[in-house]
Amino acid sequence: MTNLRRSFFWAAIYLAIILVLGQADYAGRPIINFASYFYLAVMIAVPVTLFFPGLSRVPVYVPLAIWAAIYLVLLQILDRTVSTASIEFPVIVLEFALLESGVWFAFRVAFQISDAESVMDALALGAFPNRVKDIESESLRIKVEFTRSRRYNRPLSLLVLEADYAERIKTREVVKSIQHDLMNRFTLARIGQNIDDRIRQTDLVLKDHRGRFLILCPETELADIILLAKRIETAITERIDLKVRCGVASFPDEALTFDDLMKRAHERLASKESLEDLVVLESTPQEVS
Repeated sequence: MTNLRRSFFWAAIYLAIILVLGQADYAGRPIINFASYFYLAVMIAVPVTLFFPGLSRVPVYVPLAIWAAIYLVLLQILDRTVSTASIEFPVIVLEFALLESGVWFAFRVAFQISDAESVMDALALGAFPNRVKDIESESLRIKVEFTRSRRYNRPLSLLVLEADYAERIKTREVVKSIQHDLMNRFTLARIGQNIDDRIRQTDLVLKDHRGRFLILCPETELADIILLAKRIETAITERIDLKVRCGVASFPDEALTFDDLMKRAHERLASKESLEDLVVLESTPQEVS
């Protein structure tokens, strides 16, 4: 956390430098008059680099090169004299350096936030071990399971499960953001542990970027995945005192691809269709469009 605080400090210094340089006057005239597109580039580059987690997973020179190219393109296509009388080369170099510095600071902060989140995930996983994996890392396994089910004409079902934190927030005072985030991570780890206790070794448990669990169950009909969802839902309610929402879908009756399977399960999750209402699907085959 010390490095994270230091990065925030230098980011604040960076913004202060831009503000001071842009507003400092001498004899009623600005000392340095930055172009308006420079301010716009900084206002977009820093938040984009900071708040898009995927950018912290690439080398730092990638966002630096992207924003350097954007600045050079703006320099060529826009008329600086519209917003500033300054067309001196040193001012252009200073704008370029400040933009790149801002991107670098934002990248460092995003990288350290990602590290802090990884530490919290590790703590949560250490307290409540489970075999939940990130959905992006298991794309090959998903493809293999779907190909096998298609080739041998075997059923395969998907259960999407999402924690309902709204009920918990209603019953307690909203805590500080970092505490709330840590609580959610520990809760997700406990949910993963409870899911582990009720699935087979052949089932694949995944988690997406929204914190939703996806359980891919080979050799499982729709009626069976509904029973599994009910067992998991009951266990989580009893052990964690947390409500969850579930959405299910089955191959090949309701979808022919994994993307369609996820879409159907997410539709049921969003519609809050109860599991009891889905039991009728066991005797009512669905047409696949």
